[in-house]
Parts: sequence; structure tokens; C-alpha cells
Amino acid sequence: MENSRLIRPMRENDLEDVMRIERQAFPNPWPPESFGFFHDERSWVICEGDSLRGFIMIHSVLDEATIMNFAIDPLFWRQGLATQLLEHTIEMLTAKGVKNIFLEVRLSNLAAKKLYQKHDFKPLGLRKDYYQDPREDALVLVRNDNG
Repeated sequence: MENSRLIRPMRENDLEDVMRIERQAFPNPWPPESFGFFHDERSWVICEGDSLRGFIMIHSVLDEATIMNFAIDPLFWRQGLATQLLEHTIEMLTAKGVKNIFLEVRLSNLAAKKLYQKHDFKPLGLRKDYYQDPREDALVLVRNDNG
């Protein structure tokens, strides 16, 4: 199935699918207007055939980037989509000279923490009560590429 996968920049007409995934993946989803600033090379989607399966949104300044939002349709979890999209993002950011990639993850999100650890993200700190519904701390992670 991996052969039919395509990673491409997010487009404005992806918003409906992105919002569907956002609502399914997160208990407190971003509102649609939060996605308006990311329709360019800083946001990517992964598709299988004509179906959008996930997205990642990046904010970068100089040699640092932050993964702002990252979700895979829950119906397609554990199929390697998140790994493929994250690896693409890391490669793309590294090629642009990004040295540090930051993100926050719920302390209880063991699958995401395992994915990030596998890709050399290290704990940097904690943000108390960062998430709502349910209230939970965020673990701040960073991936350094100083090679």
C-alpha cells in the first residue's frame, strides 16, 4: 500500500479533510481559521490514492522549526503513515538548514512519544496544563541536527 502514498504540500481545498481528521484525532480540535496560515511549503499532507490520510503543519524561523500540528486519520493508525510523514518533514527541514525541531506532546500519548523517540527527539521540559479537555501537561521535545 505504501507505493500508492503521496506526500504533497497542503492545499486550501484540503481543509475539509484536514478538519475531519483534526476532529477525529483530538479531543480539543483547532478551529478551521487556525489552518488558514499553513497552505504552503510549511504544511504537508499524506494521501493514499485520492484520500487524505494525515497532515503535518510546521512553523519555522531561521534554523529552528516547530511542529504545530500533526495528525493521522485514526482509521489508518499503525500503518506507517505517521512515520513516513514525519521522516519526510525531517528531511525537508534539514535540507533547508533547520538545526532544531521542537514540538509538544501529551504526556499520555505513548504512541506519539514512541514515534518521536524513534526519530531522535529528546525531552526538553514540561508545560503545565498545556492541554484542555482533558487538562494535561505537555512534554516539550527537541530534535537537534548539529551534524
